[in-house]
Amino acid sequence: MNFRSDSTIAISVIAAVVLWSVATLLESQFAGRDGDAASAGQAAFPSGVREDTGVRSERPAQGCTEAEQSLMQLVDASQSCETDEDCTIFDYGYPIQCMTSINKDRIPAIRQSYASYEQSCEYRVYYDCPSEPFVRVPLCRANRCIVELHTLDGLKDETLDHIGNRGRRPRAAPES
Repeated sequence: MNFRSDSTIAISVIAAVVLWSVATLLESQFAGRDGDAASAGQAAFPSGVREDTGVRSERPAQGCTEAEQSLMQLVDASQSCETDEDCTIFDYGYPIQCMTSINKDRIPAIRQSYASYEQSCEYRVYYDCPSEPFVRVPLCRANRCIVELHTLDGLKDETLDHIGNRGRRPRAAPES
């Protein structure tokens, strides 16, 4: 039994030495082809393959925070109006709030700014703006587009108007 394990160890050592010699021989042959790059410890590239370079764009990349601030400034500046017909609901999602109304003429510029925001921000928040039980109506008040909520329950509105409770606070219960 002892004889077999000694011969197994000897064969393993001989195989390791032969493999090491072959690897060293092959390495020295390829190192001679690549010249100084391999001898300096740098990676050698096959012909036609270039080393990676930094990504370059025509304009400097805008950070996520800057893109968000730029978008919100544009949305704020796009809320001027003269009539109700100038305004429309614009709820593209975060960071634009659900209750945002802008001038219809500014939609292309805001869409372009929103696309820039999406490219600049790797992680974005997605959400849907709720609509029930209200309808959002874009209006122009004091030369600024706003959103006013109208309920979908017409009967409730008529009842509140009829009994005169619209806008009143409930009375406090009498103290005992």
